Amino acid sequence: MKRLFLFLLSKYSKTKSQRMEIYQELWYQTKNEYDATTAFENMRNMNIEVLMSNPFFVSRVALGQYEDLKNLKEELGKSFDESVELTSKK
Repeated sequence: MKRLFLFLLSKYSKTKSQRMEIYQELWYQTKNEYDATTAFENMRNMNIEVLMSNPFFVSRVALGQYEDLKNLKEELGKSFDESVELTSKK
């Protein structure tokens, strides 16, 4: 079942809008799992899960590439600002 799900996910995640739909569903699942926390804490929990599932992030941590992690943290801050800007234009 897992292989089927991952296969279907790979077929249905080719565009930004498809991936955003998937992320939205993951948000609802995060809220369900951590229902005793606030929306702000759930955003933090979801962000942690996303980072920990990213192979690039995991490899930088495993290799102790702290300069890369510092750069990534800075870029993630910029991406937050950019997402606010893009969302406000919708």
